[in-house]
Amino acid sequence: MPELFLANEDATEALGESLARLTPPGGTWLLSGDLGAGKTTWTRGFLRGLGGDPEEVASPTYAVLHRYAAAEGCLFHLDLFRTGPEGAWTLGLEESLGTTDRLVVEWAGGDGPWPSPWVAHLSLTPQAEGRHAEWTLPDHPAAR
Repeated sequence: MPELFLANEDATEALGESLARLTPPGGTWLLSGDLGAGKTTWTRGFLRGLGGDPEEVASPTYAVLHRYAAAEGCLFHLDLFRTGPEGAWTLGLEESLGTTDRLVVEWAGGDGPWPSPWVAHLSLTPQAEGRHAEWTLPDHPAAR
């Protein structure tokens, strides 16, 4: 499992940007970490890595779902803190996602009915003045 110490927000965004480049169209990232752990910060970098505008990214805690334009497709940024994992599907998400879109889910919980077999996991935890990141990429042909 790859891991990295992220000293600040810039490092957190840089990790998101680099991991976006490994994410195929249709890919899903499930993010875990306490409030303020850097999930939305990471998503800003992820959107930049997809060719989108990171300044558009906002926490989806109250809106539940944000959609951002990327160079190819869109990034759907979902927060299941209030709805639970099944809540994504009560939003009609499966009808909204296109084949070139990517999905980032905060507070995803366990394995849900994600729209793609390419599902990666990222955990962010506070450490010293920064945060510790651990991630796994799926063992799926699209991940190679």
